[in-house]
Amino acid sequence: MANSPVYELLERNREIFENRNLIIAGDVLDPMILSLVKNSTHATVICDNYVVCKAMAAMIGQSLSSDFPQVITYKHVDLIFSDIESALPHIKMADTLMLLLSKAKQQTVKLINLLENKLEKGGYIYTAGTNDGGGKSADSLLKPLGPTIKVDLARKCTLFKAIFENEVNSYSAPKDIDVTVGDVSFKLHQDTAVFSQGKLDKGTELLLESLKKIVPQGKALDLGCGCGVVGVFLSKLGFKDVTSSDVSAAALHLTERNTELNGVTDVKAMAADMLSGLDKFDVIAVNPPFHVGISTTTAPTVNMIINAPEHLNKGGALYMVANSHLGYGEILKQNFSSVEIINSSNTFTVYKAQNF
Repeated sequence: MANSPVYELLERNREIFENRNLIIAGDVLDPMILSLVKNSTHATVICDNYVVCKAMAAMIGQSLSSDFPQVITYKHVDLIFSDIESALPHIKMADTLMLLLSKAKQQTVKLINLLENKLEKGGYIYTAGTNDGGGKSADSLLKPLGPTIKVDLARKCTLFKAIFENEVNSYSAPKDIDVTVGDVSFKLHQDTAVFSQGKLDKGTELLLESLKKIVPQGKALDLGCGCGVVGVFLSKLGFKDVTSSDVSAAALHLTERNTELNGVTDVKAMAADMLSGLDKFDVIAVNPPFHVGISTTTAPTVNMIINAPEHLNKGGALYMVANSHLGYGEILKQNFSSVEIINSSNTFTVYKAQNF
């Protein structure tokens, strides 16, 4: 697999990692980032993505379970699979902070506000990202912290550096939202790192409307759980054995917060790469993503559909909502004996797929 443009930008500036006490955080989406810390004094790498973190662990001869948060220490490196809040107690003081930019600007602001307390005054803060993902304008985030310069520009990515002189406090957490579907009402915490802030997205809302009449029997899976809303809803419908899975540690942390907020005790959150490593279920409910960073792709969803029959008990059903234009109907029909459209809007379609 080709290295990412952001990694290639950083690799040609490898000297900025040498003999430094580092923190690397943000959208750590290329396992090769770990190779850059070989000659650092100490490095803490905070990775939100389970698949990437597993690959990084393998690079140092370690393995990652589905638990979170999880810390793997090897020589001078602490590899942390975690959301940023849960990672803070495990982060040592540093003289260099490298932020790999998120497409959500407020997530980078949040990282700066939380991690500046782990950075020595006079230390360095770097941002690295694609130009169309905020890299080109990231100096606006750094200038309030101290003197800022552009270090490099390559592969349509930009690297900025600031000297940390001033603390900033510009992050405001998203407000909780209230959701009602049928007779079920609940409150949801929100997070800038997790899809859809400020309101329930229309696709998930349509999926919940489609689920409210199902009989709550057996085991249910909220696949790609995000903030955990589908798992909470399934539990409130009466399911007693619900698994909420996601590749994102921030999503899993937020799911746990929302199960607690709503008094739900039947939901277990766990890390997973789509269906890989998961059991069989009677109901799988999913609003699959088609964004990876700022790119769009349907490949993970197509693979999930192909593998889904192996993860359903006899008579079990896959309930999937997706943008109608993505055309998942045909791939569903190729892998299931029964495929129904049970709900739709101008934008979204809800499919129910079964094998008998």
